[in-house]
Amino acid sequence: MSLTPEQRAELEAQLKKARAALFKLETGAMTASITYEGESVTYRATSIGALRNFVRELEAKLGLRKSARARSRGVIF
Repeated sequence: MSLTPEQRAELEAQLKKARAALFKLETGAMTASITYEGESVTYRATSIGALRNFVRELEAKLGLRKSARARSRGVIF
């Protein structure tokens, strides 16, 4: 999927907002809001996983990661 410069700029702006919201939640804020595509979404500390998934999806769309899926972690004994 090839992105136009405008699409890439929009996705980068969304990613910047999503990362800022994630940082806010990870540092103790109770809520963080993001507005994209004309809609506003409020994330709470309990929905931090959903926000991490959104960040991964944006990174995958921008080609910053190979997949939107989180890496699995092996078990160490």
